Amino acid sequence: MTMSSLYETLPDLIDSVSGNQFYKQVENCFNRLSPLAGFKIFSYPKADRPQLLGTDNYSEMDHLYCESAYLMDPFYHVICCRTQQELVTLDSIIRDDFESSSYYDKFYHRIGWSNEANFIVSVSQERTIAVAYTSDEIPLHHLNRELTPFLKSIRSAIRLHEKWIACAVDNQGLPVETGHIIDVVSADKSRRDTSRSLAAFDLTRREREIVEYILSGHPTPEIANLCFVSEGTIKNHRKNIYRKLGVKSQVELFSKFLN
Repeated sequence: MTMSSLYETLPDLIDSVSGNQFYKQVENCFNRLSPLAGFKIFSYPKADRPQLLGTDNYSEMDHLYCESAYLMDPFYHVICCRTQQELVTLDSIIRDDFESSSYYDKFYHRIGWSNEANFIVSVSQERTIAVAYTSDEIPLHHLNRELTPFLKSIRSAIRLHEKWIACAVDNQGLPVETGHIIDVVSADKSRRDTSRSLAAFDLTRREREIVEYILSGHPTPEIANLCFVSEGTIKNHRKNIYRKLGVKSQVELFSKFLN
C-alpha cells in the first residue's frame, strides 16, 4: 500500500460530494488498500437504528446488525457517548471477557472479524458516520498510523457532503442528484417522528424498540429473533406496551401512531 495511491482517489471523491454515489466512492477509495479484509460505512442517527451506506445489497448479518445487534456493539456505546475519539480500535474498548459476551456469540464471531477500527465522524448533533475496517495482514495500529493523514481528508469530504445533504433537504429545488438521498432522509424523519411520539410515554428502551418493530410489520417470532429473546418474552413486553399506551390490540396500536 502507498499513500500516493490513496490520494489519487481524492479527486473522484471530491467530485462525488452531493451525489447519491458519494459513500460508494468512499468505499472505492478504501478498496485501494490491499491489506483490508473488510469494510463498512454506517450512519448512526441519534433517534433511530443505524443504516449501512454505500450499498443497496445488505447481507443477512448487515440486517441483523442494523435491526438489533448494534445495541450490543462496543463502538455504538462510544458513539452514543459522543467522545472526542475519532479513530478507535475494538481491542482498546472491550473487556477481557469479550469472547464470552452475547454480542460476540450472537453476532461478531459470525462476521469473521477478529479486530477492527472505526473512524468516527460527528456530522451534527443528530447524526454520526462511522467507517469500519479490518485487516488480516498487518496490525491495525500500524495501518491506522499510516492512514491518519488520508482519514483527515475523508473526514472533511464526509462533513462537506452531509452539510450539502442538510441544505438539499431544506431546499429540494437544487438542480442536483438528490432523489435517493432525500427519500432516505425523509424516511429517517418519519421514524424519528415515531420515536419522539413514543418518548411521550413511560416505555423502556426495549419496549420502544419492540413498538417500532411492530409498526414496521415484524411478527412476534421475527421480533424475538431480532432481540435475541424468546417469543414469550416478546409477548410479555407487548402486554406491558398495550397497557402503558392504553390500547387493546395491534390495530389500535397502528391507529395511534400511523394515522
